[in-house]
Amino acid sequence: MPAYMIALNRRVHDRQKLEAYWKAARPTFEGRGAKFLSVYTPLAPLELMGSLEGVVLIEFPDVAAAKAWYESPAYQEAIQLRDGAADAELFIIDGGFVPLEDRLPHINNRQA
Repeated sequence: MPAYMIALNRRVHDRQKLEAYWKAARPTFEGRGAKFLSVYTPLAPLELMGSLEGVVLIEFPDVAAAKAWYESPAYQEAIQLRDGAADAELFIIDGGFVPLEDRLPHINNRQA
């Protein structure tokens, strides 16, 4: 089942450093079955919990492939260039649909 890497760029501090990261990161996807679905396209904020300057959405063949890309020495080297350039959040999600009764099993009757 496909998996997706989502990167949320919350705030840019140094555009030049961020561009260096982008250039270094791009080749790390080669040969990994990555499909660029959305890369810094215009976004329409609906419900946000803070600033959001850009989003990246990349599809991988599965979670293992996405994790292998993230943990690769090439990407780990590239990510060093992003340090101090931007506040970002990256995460991987598995594609699919979880039935209502099976969602968030780690939360048992938690109330706000």
